[in-house]
Amino acid sequence: MRFRLSILIQLSVIFGCGQPDRPASNTEKTRPITPRIVVTSQPLLQMTQAIIGDTAEVTIVVPTDTSSRDWSPTADDARIMQQAGLILISGAGYEPWKDRVSLPGSRVHDTAAGYYDELIRIPDAVTHQHGPDGPHSHPGTVWATWLDPELCAAQLHQVSINCERLLPDRKQSIESAEAKFSAELNTLNSTIASIIAAANDEPLVVFSDAPHYQYLVQRLGWTLRYVHWDAADTISEKNRTELLDAFKAHTSNRDPIFLMDSRRSPETEALVRESGGIVVRIDLCESASPNSVSLPDRLKLNLLRLRDGIAEQFDSPGQEIKHSTPPLKLR
Repeated sequence: MRFRLSILIQLSVIFGCGQPDRPASNTEKTRPITPRIVVTSQPLLQMTQAIIGDTAEVTIVVPTDTSSRDWSPTADDARIMQQAGLILISGAGYEPWKDRVSLPGSRVHDTAAGYYDELIRIPDAVTHQHGPDGPHSHPGTVWATWLDPELCAAQLHQVSINCERLLPDRKQSIESAEAKFSAELNTLNSTIASIIAAANDEPLVVFSDAPHYQYLVQRLGWTLRYVHWDAADTISEKNRTELLDAFKAHTSNRDPIFLMDSRRSPETEALVRESGGIVVRIDLCESASPNSVSLPDRLKLNLLRLRDGIAEQFDSPGQEIKHSTPPLKLR
Protein backbone atom coordinates (compact mmCIF):
# COMPACT_ATOMS: atom_id res chain seq x y z
CA MET A 1 0.00 0.00 0.00
CA ARG A 2 2.78 2.38 0.89
CA PHE A 3 4.59 1.44 -2.31
CA ARG A 4 1.55 2.31 -4.46
CA LEU A 5 1.08 5.65 -2.71
CA SER A 6 4.72 6.53 -3.29
CA ILE A 7 4.42 5.77 -7.00
CA LEU A 8 1.30 7.93 -7.36
CA ILE A 9 2.97 10.89 -5.64
CA GLN A 10 6.00 10.63 -7.92
CA LEU A 11 3.84 10.46 -11.03
CA SER A 12 1.79 13.50 -9.98
CA VAL A 13 4.98 15.48 -9.44
CA ILE A 14 6.38 14.45 -12.82
CA PHE A 15 3.24 15.19 -14.78
CA GLY A 16 2.46 18.32 -12.78
CA CYS A 17 5.85 19.84 -13.50
CA GLY A 18 5.45 19.17 -17.17
CA GLN A 19 2.25 21.22 -17.50
CA PRO A 20 2.68 24.72 -19.05
CA ASP A 21 1.82 27.72 -16.88
CA ARG A 22 -1.83 28.76 -17.16
CA PRO A 23 -2.06 32.19 -18.80
CA ALA A 24 -3.31 34.89 -16.46
CA SER A 25 -6.83 36.04 -17.11
CA ASN A 26 -7.57 39.66 -17.98
CA THR A 27 -8.71 40.32 -14.45
CA GLU A 28 -5.43 38.97 -13.09
CA LYS A 29 -3.24 41.16 -15.25
CA THR A 30 -1.97 44.38 -13.76
CA ARG A 31 -3.97 47.23 -15.17
CA PRO A 32 -2.46 50.70 -15.57
CA ILE A 33 -3.79 53.14 -13.03
CA THR A 34 -5.55 56.13 -14.60
CA PRO A 35 -4.50 59.26 -12.71
CA ARG A 36 -7.19 61.56 -11.39
CA ILE A 37 -7.05 65.34 -11.78
CA VAL A 38 -9.41 67.37 -9.59
CA VAL A 39 -10.43 70.89 -10.65
CA THR A 40 -12.51 73.53 -8.88
CA SER A 41 -14.20 75.50 -11.67
CA GLN A 42 -15.99 74.95 -14.95
CA PRO A 43 -13.36 76.86 -16.99
CA LEU A 44 -10.63 74.65 -15.50
CA LEU A 45 -12.70 71.56 -16.27
CA GLN A 46 -12.93 72.46 -19.95
CA MET A 47 -9.28 73.46 -20.20
CA THR A 48 -8.04 70.28 -18.51
CA GLN A 49 -10.29 67.96 -20.50
CA ALA A 50 -9.12 69.62 -23.72
CA ILE A 51 -5.47 69.26 -22.69
CA ILE A 52 -5.60 65.69 -21.36
CA GLY A 53 -8.28 63.95 -23.40
CA ASP A 54 -8.97 60.49 -22.04
CA THR A 55 -5.49 59.86 -20.58
CA ALA A 56 -6.61 60.93 -17.12
CA GLU A 57 -9.85 61.18 -15.16
CA VAL A 58 -10.79 64.84 -14.75
CA THR A 59 -13.22 65.55 -11.93
CA ILE A 60 -14.79 68.82 -10.84
CA VAL A 61 -15.22 68.44 -7.12
CA VAL A 62 -17.64 71.35 -6.72
CA PRO A 63 -21.31 70.33 -7.25
CA THR A 64 -23.16 71.39 -10.37
CA ASP A 65 -24.61 74.91 -10.26
CA THR A 66 -22.54 75.75 -7.17
CA SER A 67 -19.79 78.34 -7.19
CA SER A 68 -16.48 77.36 -5.64
CA ARG A 69 -16.43 80.72 -3.86
CA ASP A 70 -19.57 79.73 -1.91
CA TRP A 71 -18.82 76.04 -1.43
CA SER A 72 -17.78 74.15 1.71
CA PRO A 73 -16.17 70.73 1.08
CA THR A 74 -17.44 67.72 3.01
CA ALA A 75 -15.14 65.05 4.44
CA ASP A 76 -15.81 62.95 1.31
CA ASP A 77 -14.92 65.89 -0.93
CA ALA A 78 -11.67 66.38 0.97
CA ARG A 79 -10.88 62.68 0.59
CA ILE A 80 -11.38 62.85 -3.18
CA MET A 81 -8.95 65.76 -3.41
CA GLN A 82 -6.41 64.13 -1.10
CA GLN A 83 -6.34 61.01 -3.26
CA ALA A 84 -5.97 62.89 -6.57
CA GLY A 85 -2.70 62.96 -8.48
CA LEU A 86 -3.18 66.66 -9.24
CA ILE A 87 -5.44 69.41 -7.87
CA LEU A 88 -5.89 72.51 -10.03
CA ILE A 89 -7.46 75.62 -8.48
CA SER A 90 -8.41 78.86 -10.18
CA GLY A 91 -6.84 81.08 -7.54
CA ALA A 92 -7.52 84.84 -7.36
CA GLY A 93 -9.64 84.21 -4.26
CA TYR A 94 -12.04 81.83 -6.02
CA GLU A 95 -11.47 79.04 -3.45
CA PRO A 96 -11.77 80.66 0.01
CA TRP A 97 -12.36 77.18 1.50
CA LYS A 98 -8.94 75.80 0.55
CA ASP A 99 -7.25 77.02 3.74
CA ARG A 100 -9.79 75.10 5.83
CA VAL A 101 -9.04 71.74 4.20
CA SER A 102 -5.91 69.66 4.68
CA LEU A 103 -4.60 69.05 1.16
CA PRO A 104 -1.25 67.69 -0.10
CA GLY A 105 0.61 70.90 -0.93
CA SER A 106 2.83 69.26 -3.53
CA ARG A 107 -0.22 68.33 -5.61
CA VAL A 108 -2.19 71.60 -5.32
CA HIS A 109 -1.40 74.09 -8.06
CA ASP A 110 -2.78 77.61 -8.43
CA THR A 111 -3.39 78.29 -12.12
CA ALA A 112 -3.27 82.06 -11.54
CA ALA A 113 0.40 81.68 -10.63
CA GLY A 114 1.55 83.10 -13.96
CA TYR A 115 -0.14 86.50 -13.57
CA TYR A 116 -0.31 87.41 -9.89
CA ASP A 117 0.81 90.95 -10.71
CA GLU A 118 -2.28 91.45 -12.90
CA LEU A 119 -4.84 90.46 -10.29
CA ILE A 120 -7.32 93.20 -9.37
CA ARG A 121 -8.15 93.92 -5.75
CA ILE A 122 -11.69 94.68 -4.52
CA PRO A 123 -11.35 97.78 -2.35
CA ASP A 124 -14.93 97.93 -1.07
CA ALA A 125 -16.17 94.38 -0.55
CA VAL A 126 -19.43 94.21 1.37
CA THR A 127 -21.06 91.60 3.55
CA HIS A 128 -24.05 89.81 2.08
CA GLN A 129 -25.68 86.38 2.01
CA HIS A 130 -26.14 83.74 -0.66
CA GLY A 131 -26.06 80.03 -0.06
CA PRO A 132 -26.54 78.13 3.21
CA ASP A 133 -23.58 79.54 5.12
CA GLY A 134 -25.10 82.80 6.28
CA PRO A 135 -23.82 86.37 5.86
CA HIS A 136 -20.29 86.63 4.49
CA SER A 137 -18.14 88.80 2.25
CA HIS A 138 -15.84 88.39 -0.72
CA PRO A 139 -12.97 90.73 0.07
CA GLY A 140 -9.67 90.46 -1.69
CA THR A 141 -9.47 89.78 -5.41
CA VAL A 142 -11.69 89.80 -8.48
CA TRP A 143 -11.86 86.11 -9.40
CA ALA A 144 -13.27 85.88 -12.96
CA THR A 145 -9.87 86.17 -14.63
CA TRP A 146 -10.89 83.97 -17.58
CA LEU A 147 -13.28 86.62 -18.94
CA ASP A 148 -10.19 88.24 -20.46
CA PRO A 149 -9.05 85.84 -23.21
CA GLU A 150 -5.38 86.71 -22.59
CA LEU A 151 -5.58 85.76 -18.92
CA CYS A 152 -7.59 82.68 -19.89
CA ALA A 153 -4.71 81.63 -22.17
CA ALA A 154 -2.24 82.23 -19.33
CA GLN A 155 -4.33 80.01 -17.07
CA LEU A 156 -4.47 77.37 -19.80
CA HIS A 157 -0.67 77.39 -19.94
CA GLN A 158 -0.47 76.66 -16.20
CA VAL A 159 -2.87 73.75 -16.71
CA SER A 160 -0.64 72.45 -19.49
CA ILE A 161 2.56 72.74 -17.43
CA ASN A 162 1.10 70.85 -14.48
CA CYS A 163 -0.45 68.14 -16.63
CA GLU A 164 2.95 67.57 -18.26
CA ARG A 165 4.49 67.08 -14.83
CA LEU A 166 1.86 64.50 -13.98
CA LEU A 167 2.07 62.76 -17.36
CA PRO A 168 5.54 63.45 -18.81
CA ASP A 169 5.12 60.80 -21.52
CA ARG A 170 2.18 62.84 -22.89
CA LYS A 171 4.20 66.05 -23.25
CA GLN A 172 3.90 66.31 -27.04
CA SER A 173 0.15 65.72 -27.18
CA ILE A 174 -0.44 68.10 -24.27
CA GLU A 175 1.52 70.88 -25.96
CA SER A 176 -0.35 70.27 -29.21
CA ALA A 177 -3.72 70.44 -27.41
CA GLU A 178 -2.71 73.63 -25.63
CA ALA A 179 -1.72 75.25 -28.94
CA LYS A 180 -5.09 74.38 -30.46
CA PHE A 181 -7.06 75.76 -27.50
CA SER A 182 -4.90 78.90 -27.35
CA ALA A 183 -5.52 79.51 -31.04
CA GLU A 184 -9.27 79.55 -30.36
CA LEU A 185 -8.76 82.09 -27.58
CA ASN A 186 -6.49 84.23 -29.75
CA THR A 187 -9.22 84.60 -32.37
CA LEU A 188 -11.17 86.61 -29.77
CA ASN A 189 -8.62 89.42 -30.00
CA SER A 190 -10.12 90.56 -33.30
CA THR A 191 -13.58 90.70 -31.69
CA ILE A 192 -12.18 92.79 -28.85
CA ALA A 193 -10.61 95.13 -31.39
CA SER A 194 -13.98 95.48 -33.15
CA ILE A 195 -15.66 96.42 -29.84
CA ILE A 196 -13.06 99.10 -29.15
CA ALA A 197 -13.54 100.42 -32.69
CA ALA A 198 -17.32 100.42 -32.27
CA ALA A 199 -16.84 102.66 -29.24
CA ASN A 200 -14.73 105.02 -31.36
CA ASP A 201 -11.74 104.23 -29.13
CA GLU A 202 -13.40 106.17 -26.30
CA PRO A 203 -12.47 105.21 -22.71
CA LEU A 204 -16.04 104.37 -21.76
CA VAL A 205 -17.51 104.08 -18.27
CA VAL A 206 -19.77 101.06 -17.84
CA PHE A 207 -21.78 99.81 -14.87
CA SER A 208 -22.43 96.35 -13.44
CA ASP A 209 -24.15 94.35 -10.70
CA ALA A 210 -20.80 93.22 -9.19
CA PRO A 211 -17.03 93.67 -9.70
CA HIS A 212 -16.65 90.31 -11.51
CA TYR A 213 -16.22 91.89 -14.95
CA GLN A 214 -13.14 93.97 -14.11
CA TYR A 215 -10.64 91.96 -16.19
CA LEU A 216 -12.76 92.13 -19.32
CA VAL A 217 -13.51 95.83 -18.90
CA GLN A 218 -9.85 96.59 -18.21
CA ARG A 219 -8.85 94.71 -21.36
CA LEU A 220 -11.14 97.03 -23.32
CA GLY A 221 -9.50 100.08 -21.74
CA TRP A 222 -12.71 101.14 -19.99
CA THR A 223 -13.70 101.94 -16.42
CA LEU A 224 -16.14 99.83 -14.39
CA ARG A 225 -18.45 101.27 -11.76
CA TYR A 226 -20.37 98.59 -9.95
CA VAL A 227 -23.13 98.19 -7.41
CA HIS A 228 -23.19 95.28 -4.94
CA TRP A 229 -26.23 93.18 -5.74
CA ASP A 230 -26.91 89.89 -4.04
CA ALA A 231 -26.47 86.83 -6.24
CA ALA A 232 -29.88 85.54 -5.11
CA ASP A 233 -31.48 88.01 -7.55
CA THR A 234 -33.72 89.62 -4.93
CA ILE A 235 -33.51 93.33 -5.62
CA SER A 236 -34.39 95.54 -2.68
CA GLU A 237 -35.37 99.20 -2.60
CA LYS A 238 -31.82 99.90 -1.43
CA ASN A 239 -30.49 98.18 -4.55
CA ARG A 240 -32.89 100.19 -6.70
CA THR A 241 -31.72 103.45 -5.13
CA GLU A 242 -28.09 102.43 -5.54
CA LEU A 243 -28.65 101.82 -9.25
CA LEU A 244 -30.39 105.16 -9.80
CA ASP A 245 -27.66 107.03 -7.93
CA ALA A 246 -25.01 105.34 -10.07
CA PHE A 247 -26.82 106.24 -13.28
CA LYS A 248 -27.35 109.83 -12.14
CA ALA A 249 -23.58 110.19 -11.80
CA HIS A 250 -23.20 109.13 -15.44
CA THR A 251 -21.98 112.22 -17.31
CA SER A 252 -22.26 110.89 -20.86
CA ASN A 253 -25.20 111.93 -23.01
CA ARG A 254 -25.66 108.29 -24.01
CA ASP A 255 -27.62 105.65 -22.14
CA PRO A 256 -25.37 103.83 -19.63
CA ILE A 257 -24.33 100.24 -20.31
CA PHE A 258 -25.00 97.82 -17.45
CA LEU A 259 -23.21 94.45 -17.36
CA MET A 260 -25.35 91.81 -15.70
CA ASP A 261 -24.84 88.19 -14.71
CA SER A 262 -26.62 86.15 -17.40
CA ARG A 263 -28.33 84.09 -14.68
CA ARG A 264 -30.37 87.03 -13.39
CA SER A 265 -34.10 87.11 -13.96
CA PRO A 266 -35.97 88.99 -16.73
CA GLU A 267 -37.55 91.10 -13.96
CA THR A 268 -34.14 92.34 -12.83
CA GLU A 269 -33.20 93.18 -16.41
CA ALA A 270 -36.47 95.07 -16.77
CA LEU A 271 -35.63 97.12 -13.68
CA VAL A 272 -32.31 98.22 -15.21
CA ARG A 273 -33.87 99.02 -18.56
CA GLU A 274 -36.71 101.02 -17.01
CA SER A 275 -34.09 102.93 -15.06
CA GLY A 276 -32.47 104.01 -18.33
CA GLY A 277 -29.72 101.40 -18.75
CA ILE A 278 -28.69 99.22 -21.69
CA VAL A 279 -28.35 95.67 -20.36
CA VAL A 280 -25.55 93.40 -21.57
CA ARG A 281 -25.78 89.92 -20.08
CA ILE A 282 -22.40 88.34 -19.32
CA ASP A 283 -21.92 84.60 -18.91
CA LEU A 284 -19.49 84.22 -15.99
CA CYS A 285 -18.94 80.58 -17.04
CA GLU A 286 -19.34 79.33 -13.47
CA SER A 287 -21.99 76.79 -14.43
CA ALA A 288 -21.86 74.08 -17.07
CA SER A 289 -23.25 75.13 -20.43
CA PRO A 290 -26.65 73.43 -20.97
CA ASN A 291 -25.82 73.14 -24.68
CA SER A 292 -22.19 72.02 -24.19
CA VAL A 293 -20.87 75.26 -25.67
CA SER A 294 -17.07 75.43 -25.46
CA LEU A 295 -15.36 77.96 -23.22
CA PRO A 296 -13.89 79.99 -26.13
CA ASP A 297 -17.34 80.17 -27.72
CA ARG A 298 -18.94 81.27 -24.43
CA LEU A 299 -16.36 84.05 -24.13
CA LYS A 300 -17.01 85.06 -27.74
CA LEU A 301 -20.75 85.25 -27.13
CA ASN A 302 -20.05 87.62 -24.24
CA LEU A 303 -18.04 89.85 -26.56
CA LEU A 304 -20.69 89.81 -29.27
CA ARG A 305 -23.39 90.81 -26.78
CA LEU A 306 -21.12 93.59 -25.57
CA ARG A 307 -20.57 94.79 -29.12
CA ASP A 308 -24.32 94.86 -29.67
CA GLY A 309 -24.70 96.90 -26.48
CA ILE A 310 -22.14 99.42 -27.69
CA ALA A 311 -23.97 99.72 -31.00
CA GLU A 312 -27.24 100.30 -29.13
CA GLN A 313 -25.61 102.93 -26.92
CA PHE A 314 -24.11 104.87 -29.81
CA ASP A 315 -27.42 104.71 -31.68
CA SER A 316 -29.36 105.99 -28.66
CA PRO A 317 -29.86 109.75 -28.23
CA GLY A 318 -29.57 109.42 -24.46
CA GLN A 319 -32.31 110.17 -21.97
CA GLU A 320 -32.78 111.64 -18.56
CA ILE A 321 -32.26 109.08 -15.83
CA LYS A 322 -35.48 108.40 -14.00
CA HIS A 323 -35.56 109.35 -10.34
CA SER A 324 -38.15 106.73 -9.57
CA THR A 325 -39.35 103.55 -11.19
CA PRO A 326 -42.65 101.72 -10.92
CA PRO A 327 -42.65 98.81 -8.49
CA LEU A 328 -41.64 95.55 -10.09
CA LYS A 329 -42.40 92.08 -8.90
CA LEU A 330 -39.00 90.48 -8.48
CA ARG A 331 -38.34 86.95 -7.42
